[in-house]
Amino acid sequence: MKRIDVVVPYFYPPYIGGTETVLRKWNTYFSNHNIDSLQVRFILPFAYRSSDVFNHQGNCRYGIRPSNNQSMRFIGVINLIFYLIFTRADNVIVLSPKYINLSYKIRTLFHKHYRITDWIHFSLAKMFVSDRKYFKRADYHLAISTGIEKQLLNMQIPENKIFAVFNPIEKSDRQIPASTYPKYIYVGRLEYQHQKNLQEMIRGFELIQQELPHARLELWGDGPDIDSLKRLVSGLQLNDFVSFKGWQHDPWSKIDSATAFVLTSTYEGLPMSILEAMSHGVPVVAANVSTGPKDEITDDNGLLYESGRINELKNDCIEISENRKHYSSDKIQNSISRFYTDNYFSNLIKILEEMG
Repeated sequence: MKRIDVVVPYFYPPYIGGTETVLRKWNTYFSNHNIDSLQVRFILPFAYRSSDVFNHQGNCRYGIRPSNNQSMRFIGVINLIFYLIFTRADNVIVLSPKYINLSYKIRTLFHKHYRITDWIHFSLAKMFVSDRKYFKRADYHLAISTGIEKQLLNMQIPENKIFAVFNPIEKSDRQIPASTYPKYIYVGRLEYQHQKNLQEMIRGFELIQQELPHARLELWGDGPDIDSLKRLVSGLQLNDFVSFKGWQHDPWSKIDSATAFVLTSTYEGLPMSILEAMSHGVPVVAANVSTGPKDEITDDNGLLYESGRINELKNDCIEISENRKHYSSDKIQNSISRFYTDNYFSNLIKILEEMG
């Protein structure tokens, strides 16, 4: 039996990001399925005393926990070093190039025999730029999008060492119906610019609202820039048309209708929010950044626009509103079948078995 350990990085609560979501799905699946060829464990050197990303489910191993959260990162690194020295795993999966380098150094120094696999959840063109030299120290690479696969190839990583795995999503039993008026939704972290780039969404919506006076925009989530975004909405005189719904544990259960889900990110890995929208039968308009959305969006489920082109964003949103009947919920849900849990893990298990 091949022993595979996944090193869970340092996360801040409430653990609602896309990476945490995928890790929970891995944990749930491997906790509930006995696979003769594989044993998958989760190593949490940075776990909080009373809370962690998994709620204590599954085959997890924790390090020594500090008495206060201020020393969590330092103690976590010590925990990770001790784990790497003593582990008997055949394959160690890490989510950061710095941990590739740390694993490589400890493997060399202590004559360990584990393989090192990286599993990066962000565009390599935007993140980890100064750490690119470490990628060649990994034995294998799990790419969550074809864009990341291409970025690894551009680093001269051998093609036979890269495996496209994408991300898993559950097919929702609930379809969110089309709105009777143009209603665009966003679910996620509220950032003015940076990754999520909501200022572009709001400026694009201003143009939409000029042509579709009944249009509405709902922003579900919270984040560091909520006050700046509210000032932008007020300055554009959109207070009556843009609503901030706040953070919700399960926002998709509270969204009663939608014309389209909109994502204006400047970079992604493979955005789970797009898959969540489509799993509920909602079409998507998304920025065509270098990795992620182009693996998810097809003619049946949405449109891509070039990031920064606000007029193109406006036109795509209006086109979906005018042709909403073309985007049937059943067709949208079926368009992402390869991402559904059973298909995803069937492919993943083959990949993990194939690795030496």
